Amino acid sequence: MKVPATWLRDHVDVPEDADGLAAFCDRLTMVGLEVEEILEGPVLYTKVTPNRGDWASVRGTAREAAAADASLRLAPLPARTIPADDGTSPAKVRIDDAEDCARYAALVLRGVRIGPAPEWIADRLRLALGDRYRPVNNVVDITNYVMLDLGQPLHAFDLATLADTSIVVRRARAGESLRTLDGEPRTLSPDVLCICDAERPVAVAGIMGGAATEVSDQTVDILLESAHFDPVVVRKGAKALGLASEASYRFERYVDPALVPVAAERAARLILECAGGTIDGGLVDSYPRPKPPVRVLARVDRVRRILGVDFDRDEAIAALERLGVSPERSAGALDCLIPSWRPDLAIEEDIAEEIGRIALGYDRLPETLPAVTSGRGRDTAKGVFSAKVRTLLVAAGMQEVVGHSLTSPETAWSEGERDSQVVIRNPMAPQYSSLRTSLLPGLAAIAARAGASGQRDFALFETGPVYQRSSEGRYEEPERIAGLVAGTALANVWGIRPDALPADFHYAKGAVEEMLAGLGIQDAAWERGEHPIAHPYRCAVLRVGGIEAGWVGEISARSTLPARDPDSGQVISLGEDLPKRTCFFDLDAEVLRRAPGSGTVPFRRLSRFPAVARDLAPIFPVETAWAEIETAVHDAAGSELESMRLVDRYAGANLGEGRHALTLRFVFRRTDRTLRSEEVDDALAAVRSAITRLGGELRG
Repeated sequence: MKVPATWLRDHVDVPEDADGLAAFCDRLTMVGLEVEEILEGPVLYTKVTPNRGDWASVRGTAREAAAADASLRLAPLPARTIPADDGTSPAKVRIDDAEDCARYAALVLRGVRIGPAPEWIADRLRLALGDRYRPVNNVVDITNYVMLDLGQPLHAFDLATLADTSIVVRRARAGESLRTLDGEPRTLSPDVLCICDAERPVAVAGIMGGAATEVSDQTVDILLESAHFDPVVVRKGAKALGLASEASYRFERYVDPALVPVAAERAARLILECAGGTIDGGLVDSYPRPKPPVRVLARVDRVRRILGVDFDRDEAIAALERLGVSPERSAGALDCLIPSWRPDLAIEEDIAEEIGRIALGYDRLPETLPAVTSGRGRDTAKGVFSAKVRTLLVAAGMQEVVGHSLTSPETAWSEGERDSQVVIRNPMAPQYSSLRTSLLPGLAAIAARAGASGQRDFALFETGPVYQRSSEGRYEEPERIAGLVAGTALANVWGIRPDALPADFHYAKGAVEEMLAGLGIQDAAWERGEHPIAHPYRCAVLRVGGIEAGWVGEISARSTLPARDPDSGQVISLGEDLPKRTCFFDLDAEVLRRAPGSGTVPFRRLSRFPAVARDLAPIFPVETAWAEIETAVHDAAGSELESMRLVDRYAGANLGEGRHALTLRFVFRRTDRTLRSEEVDDALAAVRSAITRLGGELRG
């Protein structure tokens, strides 16, 4: 904001010499209100942060300067003399939306002479607004002057253009429109808060007035508006209409509701002084839901620990009082009554910050390292688990990516996901209008982009939260682990066939199994399953301890479910835009983290004794699940079985249709002595019996 030094002197004593002014600006900067430059005038160019709407005014800047320097005194505002309306004012005010308009004041002035603004007002507006200053007339320029002076936006209506001299504050209705002061016709929506008369909208609340009710050379009587609007509704309305103004800039950052009658009277006095006229009735001030005072309790010892420095309590109290805070001593604490212009002061840490920057100053805070007690700074159990998962998947040949949490609503792949989707109220773009319910769409967008550039081999994974709203309305962030693989897992170079190690269903399942083993999860089982994007015969459900923990599958070429590229917004069809035979896994990290044995991989001493390897090649019906075979064989083989692997599979006409032979390699070993042949034979006999009971056949 540009603050002319001559204007600032109306409220606080500002040095006139260059060195004194520079020191004044340095002090303001060191308490947080950064003066970026001193322009010709002189004019202070200050940086207003989004949480300090009170700084967007000359008065607010002066208040901060007086708080920063105890030797400065903030000039009091003139006493109010305009009485409250006793029912004689012609203005009739009704607030239909008290949530978005907490307070609305109206004052009728009659017999006003419209003309140019006084030179001293125009000069100050020109310095403060620069190229944005467009002189209109004395009434409009005065409302702008008071807005910059006190921080309260105002608006003047030509009273003769208001139907029934009424003001109604409500949301716009479907089909309503308004031509604003910039001459543009605008279609309104229910997201927009409007100021209406008895018949139609006449202004967009907190943003801009309407052309039909503007003050012109023919205006004689005016209705002066001063109101408090909710920052969120003003921001949404400005974004929906593509319209911004000096008023919306301030309302979006919060305007003190206590300023409403003060600014109305200040503007009315200036109009009467510069344009003549009389007040008809009193000030109509509708305040249906007064904001209750806010109190924050700040423990002195706690504030000292936050700041990392000792301070004098009386100095801290004096600094808070200069800011407008009313602190009371309360058993080792300060019970602070917060002024209405400081909604950013809500917790104990906020009071600590005010004491640090005003009583001490940022430049006087010591540079010390924060104290760390034993046990702090360690990773949480969830953090340790996530780091372990990343390490294991990278070791399995996969590459980690980090996707965007924001996505488009169409990436919800089931009715349940759509019902639980968290939609953003004010999205930047359609492709960022909801929070992700799955990690897979983000991975698919990355893979599709890589495929379009010629990269057909990839093994990607991501671990992180997804977002959902439960049926009870709670917001949840469950952790997921997801991956996509396609092409080949080996480099396509001389001596290695491209299909030597395909990144297929078995590769994806193998990566998950290696991760489970590395996590120490033993009670894992696979079952045939279904998934909205998976091939009907190449999808498996993972269960850990009997609880569903996720899926591994191959993406069906017929899948029409979409993802969306978050950068370009382009819709991606999983079945068409990804390489053929792309496989995925999607796992519940919370189930895996809480599984028995997770994170505690047992140590096994390497045996000094030799192993005995034997092969069996049973024939099974194809529909017999591998999980059944594996479980039955392990249970029958006994404690000497070190490992059992499937090393080959054969299916031919000589075996008959629907049958295949599986070559199983068994490795037996003991840790305390060498196994005898008869012990291995007994174990294999038990395995053969288990295979037969399961419906298998052993040749020979």
